[in-house]
Amino acid sequence: LAWAEAGFNCFGPLDKERTAAGFPVVEGLMSYLRDESLPAKLRDGSWGARLFEAGARGEVAEGRCPTMLNAYITPSLDTTINAISSGIWLFARHPEQWDAVREDPSLIPNAVNEIVRLESPVTAFTRYVNAPREVDGVELPAGSRAIVASANHDERQWPDPDRFDVRREGAARQLGWGHGEHACLGMGLARLEMKAVFAALARHVRRFECKHAVRNVNMALRGFRELQVKVEAV
Repeated sequence: LAWAEAGFNCFGPLDKERTAAGFPVVEGLMSYLRDESLPAKLRDGSWGARLFEAGARGEVAEGRCPTMLNAYITPSLDTTINAISSGIWLFARHPEQWDAVREDPSLIPNAVNEIVRLESPVTAFTRYVNAPREVDGVELPAGSRAIVASANHDERQWPDPDRFDVRREGAARQLGWGHGEHACLGMGLARLEMKAVFAALARHVRRFECKHAVRNVNMALRGFRELQVKVEAV
């Protein structure tokens, strides 16, 4: 977990102590991933092992395997944990939405998208502007970076965007996992984990009650440092 949280802190301003403190941790992770002995240490049949096997067969550029493995490791920790805990927090605040999910579990996939839209676990990823563009009257010069986090609250896309609605039409258009060829490599796993957790909770929990919540402070992650929840069992 320290790897992931420190890694996302590195997206902050370089003159900030929290940003600077994250770089040695990330460097340690990348050193581990680039260790030539790593493939032999991976569990047989695991995603990491299969990735390096694909590299050995030439199906993936071998030099990219460590970076691709990092794309599984880092986002699969804090981001998914934050998304699940944010969902529980939202259901505690909006019990009628939890009732809807319990009555109709087929709503869970859309609820997952709505959770990620409203409480985006990553708020400061950027996209490289490869050519001059104009977005809503703002000039974006080539070579600049655009942060797209606020797009998930764009009232032109979603009426009443700050409202939590598990039945919301178009929730799948959320950009919490990116878009297109640069979408999150691990979003399929994240969706699977979130759907499995909420499906299990829907069978066993009638109500969530949030007792105490403290937001986490991070340069790019949105979530909770502490979240104490009381549950009413079915």
